[in-house]
Amino acid sequence: MQRQTETLTYKRNMSKDELFRIMKAIGLPLMVFALELFTINNFGAFGTKLICPFSGAMWAVGVVVAFLMPSQRHETLNQTLIVCSIYCLALLGFKIVLGVVSGVSSEMIAASYDQALPTSSGNTIPGYLQTMLWITAVMLPLGNIGMQGKRLFNFRRARSLERTYDIERDIRSVGKEHMRSH
Repeated sequence: MQRQTETLTYKRNMSKDELFRIMKAIGLPLMVFALELFTINNFGAFGTKLICPFSGAMWAVGVVVAFLMPSQRHETLNQTLIVCSIYCLALLGFKIVLGVVSGVSSEMIAASYDQALPTSSGNTIPGYLQTMLWITAVMLPLGNIGMQGKRLFNFRRARSLERTYDIERDIRSVGKEHMRSH
């Protein structure tokens, strides 16, 4: 009679912490991506022609910098997620406030403050908000891309400087070895 031998395999179940980290690693980027899709859709042509390319550029630069700088990968990806989230939330916030303020006329403002105001002041607040919306829509992504580029440049420069120092140390140690042998 032959006995069948089975191989024992030990499997460790996933802990709650590991499960949470995996869900966070997958869930957060998906949530930010969904927020960006919502923002782009909510802004119509402005979203597809301006927000979408800038958002995509921020993601792309973040991924490239994270790939080229493995020691700072976690920090770079976290900053990219945070900046993309702030970008979308700021744009949506400006749009909501602009929608609320647009319906307010200078007469309504004058009545609420019980003071006469020029008729042009009713248009001033929405104009400022539109300008702030434009500045946020353009400058925040450009600032983020510039910051990531500077981070990469500084990292590369520090690495090449470190290599130079290593070469100098090697030359000195080889020279000392050579002097000792003679």
